[in-house]
Amino acid sequence: MSQRPTAVLDRFPLHLAATDPGKRFGAVVTGLVADLDVLTQQIQTVRASRRISEAPTVRDLLALASLHRLGDTALVPLDNRALVLRDAAATTPLDVEALAGLLGVPAAVLGELAEADLAAALAVASQYGVRVRLRRGTVLGAIGAHRTGNTTPTALLLATAAYLGLKVTAVQHVPSGYWHLARALEQLRLIPPLVEGAPPSPDLTPLPDVLALEENPVRRADIEPTPKSHGQRTRILRGGLEDVDVTIRVLGLGNRTVRPMVVHLGTGRGLVYEGDVPDGAELAFTASGQVTLDGSDVTGSSWTFTGGVFADKDNALPGEDFVFTAEDGTVPTETASAGPPGQASLFAVAAPVAGAFDESPPLPHGAASVGPLQLPRGESRWTALIRVARSGGAAGEPSVPRTVAGRFDASVFAAATASEVQPAMLLGFAWEEREPFAVRVLLPQRFSAADDDNGTLLRQPLTRLLDRHRASGVDVRVEYADPRWALGEGVVRTGADDPLGVVLAGTQLWPDGTPQPEP
Repeated sequence: MSQRPTAVLDRFPLHLAATDPGKRFGAVVTGLVADLDVLTQQIQTVRASRRISEAPTVRDLLALASLHRLGDTALVPLDNRALVLRDAAATTPLDVEALAGLLGVPAAVLGELAEADLAAALAVASQYGVRVRLRRGTVLGAIGAHRTGNTTPTALLLATAAYLGLKVTAVQHVPSGYWHLARALEQLRLIPPLVEGAPPSPDLTPLPDVLALEENPVRRADIEPTPKSHGQRTRILRGGLEDVDVTIRVLGLGNRTVRPMVVHLGTGRGLVYEGDVPDGAELAFTASGQVTLDGSDVTGSSWTFTGGVFADKDNALPGEDFVFTAEDGTVPTETASAGPPGQASLFAVAAPVAGAFDESPPLPHGAASVGPLQLPRGESRWTALIRVARSGGAAGEPSVPRTVAGRFDASVFAAATASEVQPAMLLGFAWEEREPFAVRVLLPQRFSAADDDNGTLLRQPLTRLLDRHRASGVDVRVEYADPRWALGEGVVRTGADDPLGVVLAGTQLWPDGTPQPEP
C-alpha cells in the first residue's frame, strides 16, 4: 500500500482497523486515490512551471518572460557565449588561455587542473540544468532592470549584465556625472570533480568584471579646410554641451600664406604664426596649445593675443563688434538705427611674448604652449588674415595694424580690386566634443573572445536588447573596453583599485610587436 492510501485510512477511527491487510476497505481507498497521485504530481509540475525560481525548462521560463514582452531573443547573447564555450571545450588539447577569457578565471588557475579534470568540469557546466539556471538569471535580471527604472544608467548596466550572464554587486557613479561603473560577477562557475585522496582543487571563482557606461561620449568633429581670402569671415554653428578647445588647421596656398593669423571675432582672441606656410603644408594651432608645421614643432615662432579687434563697416555684427567707449569707459547706449551696442574695445595684449606686436618681436620664445582658442556653442564668427602690404605708407590705410610697408619675402601685395582677390589659405577646424543624446556601454575586453569582428554574436544582439531600456531618442552603442593605453583616450589612475583607469580606458603598455592604432 502506498503512502497516500495509508494517510487517508489513518483518518478513520482506530477501532475499524481500516489499515489492516486484507480488508476490502483499504483496497477501495487505494483504488480511489490512485488517480489522485497523478493529479497531485501534475498540479505540482504546473505550479513549479508558474514560478520563475522553480521553472524546470527553458520553455517555461520563456512563457513567464513573455508576460514582460521578453522573447527568446533575450537569451541570444548568453546562448552565443555558451556555444563558443562548448566549441572551446571540444578542442584537443584544451586552450587554457581562450577558456580563461570565456570563463573569467585566470589562465594560471585553470592550468593547475589536470586536463581531464578541466574537461569534466566543462562538461558539468554545459548540462541542461546549468543552462536553465543561467537563463533564469538573465530573465530575472532583465525584469529587475525594468523595476529599477528604465532610461537610467543603473538600469542599462543591470540589463547589460543580465543579458551577458553576470550579476551586478555594486554600481558606482563617478562624480563627473558622465561615467557610471558596475562591478559584476560571472554566474557560470566551474566545479572541479571531487577525487578521494587528491589534493584540494584550486579556487575557480571568476574574477569580478567591471561594466562601464559613458553618457554623452566624446566624439571627434571637424570642418574640412576650405579656401579663405584675406579678411574673409567664417561663420560656424555648432551644438554640443559646452565650449571646447579647437585645433585650427591652416593649409598653405601657393606662396600667399604669409604670417597667417586666425581670429575669433566674438572674443577678440587670435593666434599668429611668424612665418610662411608652403604650398600644401599644414600649420596646426592644436587644442593642446602647441603649434606644428607638417608635424614639426613651431610653437616658439607663434603667439597669441587678446583684445579688441576692428569691425567691418560693410558687414557689421550688432552686439558682437568691438566699439569705442564713451569718455566714462562705458559702451555707448544703443539706438534704434544702430542696433544693440557692441563690446568695449581693449588694447590687445600679446602672450607669451609681450613685445610680439613690435617691429622686431623677440622670437622664437621658449614657452611650451601659446594657449588654444575655444569654439563656443551656438554661432561664432572667425576670420583669417595674412600679412598684406603695399609699396609704401602713402598707398593707403593698411589692412592689418602695424603693417604699412611691404617686407621682402615676408608679405604679399594687396589686390588692386576686390575681383582680383585670391584665396590666401585653406582654413579648417577640428575638435572633440561630448555627443548629445548618446550613451556608450563598455564591456570587459574578455567578452570579445566570444564575439566576431562584426559583433554579430554579442555586441549587435546586446545593442538591440538595450533598446527597450534606453530613453527615447538616445543612441546606445556597445563597445569593448581596451586596457591598452592610447593617446587622447588613456586615463591616469588615481589608485590601484580605480576601475575607471584599470578596465575602462588604457593604462597598460602595448606588447612588443603589436600593431599600433592609427590616429
